[in-house]
Parts: sequence; structure tokens; C-alpha cells
Amino acid sequence: MILYLSRNESANLLDVAASDNALHIRKMSGSFSLLEFINMDMRKYASCRIFCIERLAITEKDAEFLEALQSFKMMYSARVVVILENADGFTKELVKIGVTNIVTAADEDEKLEQIAECLSGEGMQRYKSKPKPKPVRTAVVYDEPDEYADEYEGEPVPDEKETLAQSLNIKALKKLENEHYRFDCLNVKIGVLGATRRVGATTAALGLANFIKKHGGTVCYVALNMNQHLSSIAAAYDFDVEDDYFTYDGIDFYEGMLPKYDYNFIISDFGEAKREAVRKYKESNVHLLCGASGKRFEVSEFAEGLKQVKSIKPRILTQTPNPEYGELFRSTVTKEPTIIKPVGSMLDFKTNGIVYKEILQPFIVETSKRL
Repeated sequence: MILYLSRNESANLLDVAASDNALHIRKMSGSFSLLEFINMDMRKYASCRIFCIERLAITEKDAEFLEALQSFKMMYSARVVVILENADGFTKELVKIGVTNIVTAADEDEKLEQIAECLSGEGMQRYKSKPKPKPVRTAVVYDEPDEYADEYEGEPVPDEKETLAQSLNIKALKKLENEHYRFDCLNVKIGVLGATRRVGATTAALGLANFIKKHGGTVCYVALNMNQHLSSIAAAYDFDVEDDYFTYDGIDFYEGMLPKYDYNFIISDFGEAKREAVRKYKESNVHLLCGASGKRFEVSEFAEGLKQVKSIKPRILTQTPNPEYGELFRSTVTKEPTIIKPVGSMLDFKTNGIVYKEILQPFIVETSKRL
């Protein structure tokens, strides 16, 4: 799906290219504060593959616009497409922050061609830097065996240490995909709470629920966050309706009500840390606390939210904290957060699969290979 923010007169600009690429468009026309939209509304459209923005529809000045795009790229994996009316060197600023799908043409036909290129499978190529030649890898011998590592001889090339870590992580995820678990637990309550609003609690809860189901367990999701977002999520992902609850791919979804059946796990989404939500959250068997850590005010809000539940020692989930505020985060929130990666779909169970397995490890009775 394409999410498209535009002026009223440009609402149909993507229609031809989207149709050619079999992409559905969710159009929103008018005037927008991009930062406000990202913070307040974007999670409703977290499943979109492409986020297209007409610059003239955005109220922020250039510097604020770039800052908003950087925030978006930290939180979401969707491709960003920016339509400019007058580039004036602004293209370089976009490329610096990693936005390379940029429409700059003034001529209508040329503009449509550039849009088509941006929406194509590989996207626009002209602003992408050419890949550097890969250094020759020497082998590495590990003193102790690593279940995910191959054996090499010698020392790693310094520039390849990060690549090697990524490779091992990919191997771990591949191994995880083939695992099937047996759970003997019944109705274990996993509580998911946000330190503030819109910090990924619902996405984490849904991803964990899907992970459990895909790896052999039974699970339901209970929305207790009072935001009434479940109906919107159900519509977006085409859930089935069963009387007064939803079901999708073997998972039952309840809105503000007790589950009707027994499951291995009951995942309750409590929304933000408010008094009544915190009280019920503390009654859970497993406690997950989500928060943002990219900006100073987010770290401060995270710390305030944590104060309400610190006594039960919840597992802290956050995306990689901003190094600029690293010391503040370590001193006010935690020195050992559980790092989760941004996902393109709220039902994504693979990207953070290693984290989900860590959360469930105490309840796994047996691990076998998927049949």
C-alpha cells in the first residue's frame, strides 16, 4: 500500500504509476504538519510499503521537514518518496538523510515518469551511491564453537566486523524460522504497556502473538488500551469476525473483554501508563514496557512512565537509543534495554523473532524442527 499526503489538486498524481505496479493508494489531501502526523497518526498505516509526500502539502520549514523524515526513518521501514515543486539544492539534503526517491521534474510527463520510477520495484537509482568494492574476507577461527558461526582461519578484516555480526544474526533468524515449540502453560498473562502513547506497544504485542502462533503455541490478543484501534487493525488486515471478537490465522482478538477460551498465552495491550492500566498491568505474569528513546523528551517521558511500574521490574523494549542521549537513558531508564527493530507490518513476527523467543524461553518445554 502507498500512503500519499498531498494537496487537493495533486491527489490523483500517483494513480497511473500505482495501477501499473498493482499498488493500492491511501490518499490524504490537504495541509499537514509532517511531524505531528508521524507522531499521532502514522501507526494506523504502519503496514504501508511506500510513504509518498508532496512537499507543498507540508507546513514545516525545510529543516523541520528533514527532521521529521529522519524520525520517520528511525521508526518505520517504508520507502519514502518526496515530490518537490522546486528542488533548489534541497535534493542533496534529502539524499544526505537517505531519501533517494525524489521527484523534481516540472514538466508533467517527466514528473509522471519519475513517479513511476520511484514506485517501481527497485525505486529511483540516480541518487543512490554506488556500492563500494567488498574487501577480501580472511577466515576467523573461534576459540569456542558458536552454533550460528562457520569456522574461518585468521582475523576478520576490521571493516567487516559489523558485516560479520549481521551475518550471524541472519543465520540465527534463519534457524529460528524452522523451530517449533511445545508449551504446557495455560493462560499465562503477558502484559504490554507503553511508557507514553504511540511508542510501539500494540505493534510489539501483535508481533509477539503472531510469533507464538507461528511457532506452535495458542494465543489471544486482548485490547485494553481504550483507543478502540482493534477495529481499524482488523479492517486493515482483513480479520474475520466471530460474534463479538475477531480471528485471524488462528489468533483470537478481543476488544476490552475477557477471552472466551483457554490459551497458552493471553497478551493484553494496556496502552499508555495510566493509573487504572498500570494497576491491571501489574497483575500480569510477564511485564513488557515499551518506550521511545530517540529524543531527549522521549527519554524523559520513558523514565516517567517507568517510575509507575519500576517495582515489578518490567522488560524494557525500545529501538536503539540515540547515542546523543545515551548517558541520560542509561541513568534514568536502564543500562540493559531489549532492542527491537522497526517493522513494516504490525503482524511482523520475524524481524524481532530473537527477542520474542527470549521473552517466551521460560515457558518453552521442548524445541523441535518444524515439520
